[in-house]
Amino acid sequence: MASFTNEKTMMGIAHALFMNRLHLLRLTEVVRLQINPQSEASGIMELPSELDKEMQQQAFNFVLQSFPKEFSLLIHEAKSSWMRLT
Repeated sequence: MASFTNEKTMMGIAHALFMNRLHLLRLTEVVRLQINPQSEASGIMELPSELDKEMQQQAFNFVLQSFPKEFSLLIHEAKSSWMRLT
């Protein structure tokens, strides 16, 4: 039981690390490309689709490099759900 709890905890940390890294990469590109909000009301600033996909992959690779190899399979299995949430 403890192993399952530890595994879930580590995957939660991995997901948080992914989201944090992706947010940082996106913000960096928004500033670099001087992207403005779509409208004053929404405040939404989106990257071009291809660039955003690249940022997602970079964030995913960062998580893979940051975690022990024993978690690689679990992280790869979680990738599709993480990408849907972004």
